[in-house]
Amino acid sequence: MPLKKGLQALLKRGQDVSVIDEHFVENHPDAIYTLDLLGRVTRLNDKTSLLLGYTRQDLMNHFKHFVHPDDQDSTVDHFQQVMQGKSETYTARIRHSKGQYLELMIVNIPIFANGLIVGAYGIARDLTTSRLMKQQMDSIQFDQQLVETLPGIALAAFSEEGHLVRSSESFAELFGLQPAQLKTLSNQDLLQRIHPADQQEFREYLELLKTNRCLSSLDIETRLLHRQHGYQDVFCRCAFHQAEHQPQAELTCVLYNLSEHKSLDKQLHAEKEKFLSFQQVSTSAIYRYDITQHKIDFHTRGFENIFDGLLHRHEQVDGIWEKGLILAEDQPKVEASYERILAHHETEVSYRIQHDGAIHWILENRTPISNPSGAVFAFQSVIQDITQLKQQEEKIFQLAMHDRVTGLPNRTLVLEQMAQWIATYSTFSVLTVSYNTLQDINHDFGYSIGDKWLSKTATQLLYHLPTASYFGHLYGDEYIILFPNVVAECSINKICEELLELSKQKIIIDSYEWYPSIAIGVSRFPEDADSAEELVKAASIALGRARANDYSVYSSTFNIETYRRHQLQKSIRTSIRRNELFLEYQPKVNAWSGTIIGAEALIRWQHPVWGRIPPNDFIPLSEESEMHILIADWVLEETCRNINQWILAGLPIVPISINVSPKRLIHGNFAETCQETLNRFGVSPSMLEIEILETDVLFDNSKIQQSLQTLSQMGIKIALDDFGKGYSSISYLQQYPIDTIKIDRQFATTLIQDKKTQSVVRSVLFMAKEFGMDVVAEGVETMEQLHFLRQLHCTTIQGYLFSKPLPKADFERTMQARQIRATEAMTIATNNRTIDASITIQRLNGQDITVGRTDISVSKGTMHSVSFYSTLHLPVHEGIELVLILNQQPIPVRPTQTIELDNGLMEYECQYLDLTQSHLVFQALQSS
Repeated sequence: MPLKKGLQALLKRGQDVSVIDEHFVENHPDAIYTLDLLGRVTRLNDKTSLLLGYTRQDLMNHFKHFVHPDDQDSTVDHFQQVMQGKSETYTARIRHSKGQYLELMIVNIPIFANGLIVGAYGIARDLTTSRLMKQQMDSIQFDQQLVETLPGIALAAFSEEGHLVRSSESFAELFGLQPAQLKTLSNQDLLQRIHPADQQEFREYLELLKTNRCLSSLDIETRLLHRQHGYQDVFCRCAFHQAEHQPQAELTCVLYNLSEHKSLDKQLHAEKEKFLSFQQVSTSAIYRYDITQHKIDFHTRGFENIFDGLLHRHEQVDGIWEKGLILAEDQPKVEASYERILAHHETEVSYRIQHDGAIHWILENRTPISNPSGAVFAFQSVIQDITQLKQQEEKIFQLAMHDRVTGLPNRTLVLEQMAQWIATYSTFSVLTVSYNTLQDINHDFGYSIGDKWLSKTATQLLYHLPTASYFGHLYGDEYIILFPNVVAECSINKICEELLELSKQKIIIDSYEWYPSIAIGVSRFPEDADSAEELVKAASIALGRARANDYSVYSSTFNIETYRRHQLQKSIRTSIRRNELFLEYQPKVNAWSGTIIGAEALIRWQHPVWGRIPPNDFIPLSEESEMHILIADWVLEETCRNINQWILAGLPIVPISINVSPKRLIHGNFAETCQETLNRFGVSPSMLEIEILETDVLFDNSKIQQSLQTLSQMGIKIALDDFGKGYSSISYLQQYPIDTIKIDRQFATTLIQDKKTQSVVRSVLFMAKEFGMDVVAEGVETMEQLHFLRQLHCTTIQGYLFSKPLPKADFERTMQARQIRATEAMTIATNNRTIDASITIQRLNGQDITVGRTDISVSKGTMHSVSFYSTLHLPVHEGIELVLILNQQPIPVRPTQTIELDNGLMEYECQYLDLTQSHLVFQALQSS
């Protein structure tokens, strides 16, 4: 009986306890009981005992005894309401005899007797089973909803006639339709949406399901038409099901859209084919090594190609799998690579393996693989067999690091070897050995003979070197030799003297013979330098100091000339800015009248420390940098400025010639610079002459020829200086726009006594006349030379007989006079009685100087002064102190005056800084 009907029956009958229908209570399907005013059970039916599992006697207790502690307060409240005459319906958890709690729906109504409440009725129904069933139903519905929301999965149910009964929203999506649109589709419409080729098979599938109801389900793949995307592959699982009391069975289907899966499968297959194809053509291979299992768990086909079947024999080796294959000397770096992998670092390692006597080079790029906890459990590697590459590298190294002709290590490899020696040996010596002949052989006999010369000289040295030495090639016929643990002076002297003996051995190439001219420079580690570059530099400096068939050991202290050159090189860059440069002018005169017909502008440098510096000292220094460009342009501008000043002053100006190097003619556009400078100072091009050395035309450079042609077209005359000193042929006189030939001064020196010189000068004058050129004889110093040149009809003279180079003011006075009288210079001959000595600078401008010695010749001495000859150009002022070393005795002196002799020597007169040492010079001169 329903709970509400039982309640209504009690309400009708339960007005008085005496009229309770015993039959109703005992046979009611629900548990019925009564409570007294205190809440104790006074009566119950069997259903109550069966529901709770207690005996009737056990249940005769207060209701709180069976109520869950958390529900007792609310249950008492309901009971109090009933005692006030109200009926209460509520749920409570009641303890079963087995200890679990049942959730019961309880209805309490008051019991009246004679109008008074004497107790309460109770009806209890178990809600546990209903609630579990509801929970199961909710779970099933939730699961169904969850399944239906999975992408590509759809549910649908059909009647036996094929009509759609119900479906998920995703079922409509299979066809590209809205759910409402499915309701208007017939079963035939749905069947028509199956691919025509699959329809017959699908009908047979349905028929099989109808006729074999015992089958749990059947699966089939088919294609359904999507409204936008066309036919799509679908997996279908269907089954017939007929519920109890249901008149007809339903066909329930689960469908899964396979289109994306099929597409991914095709892509995977394509990628797999690509990978397999890559494996077949790739020279690399990939493998994965499981560190925990100590084995290779994956590798590509190329792996076996590289390792030639070695994997099966070595993959079970404990630890690093290749350990049994790798050469012993390469194992440490492979193990280090393994440790880097364990430390989560990618690494690259190359090593050699040996198999069947052959060595193979392997290159690996390893990448660590970590598990979710972050620990490295494996690594994957891309490997290559680089044996051929290594062989090619060795060939390239051989070509790049060795000289092509001699096969010796070149400078680059020698420097690498020296760096290793610096780390290995505590001491060693470096010898640079030069044969000083290759350039002449290449020029005179050709490069094939020069190559043979290199081979012969290299072989000659090689046979005379100890096995512990290292032999290399620097450049040309200059070689370098390293000797380990050899730095003692006596040992170096012995080695050098033995090598110099090779200069006495004739070298024969084809039908040519030479005696080599050997020079040796020596440096030592670590005394002279502690780096490879510096050691080679020191040995090269020593080689530059060595004479032919001699050797020189490097000293960190320069001699005076080297120190002076070093100081000049530093300060030449600022010479123009500090106005230290100036011009002197040496006149050119008519050989008969002495009339000035021109002049040569000669650059000079007045150094603030070293005094007057001749051009031959600083012009080569300027050409080691870009300073020669600035100096050449300065000479051009200063000459044009002075010509402009002379014009404004009304002086009888003459053409001025300037010396220009071929480097300046090649750089930029010198002709444009000349034009701009002439225009700026208002000077006519006829007032400027360009002198270029005869040896400079050997450059045979088209840019030089073009520049000279442009200058000539501008009206600037071109003079060929020092003619006869070089190797120019007559063709150069035709090729270049030469206006004037200047006969070199060496011809004037020997003109009187040497008939060959006379013939050369006579030929030059005749040739110049035929070509319509002017001739200037340089270096004329005697009347005898002048008379002879007059007889040869040489019209223009330049030399000390008429004038030395003059400062600007003196030259202006000479131009004003217009003529110069010939005055024969007095030649100061050197004293035949001289003694060898050396000097060094002790102090310069208040600073102590430490430099090496320079050889001189002492010519005379007095009680107060000593004189010596030298090629050095030294300053003469109070700020310089020299030390003259004579017979190992140091004698401090200070130069007081200097005379430049005609033979190029400088004669210095010096005062003693300690007069008591003057007797040392007297004694040396008397004993010479």
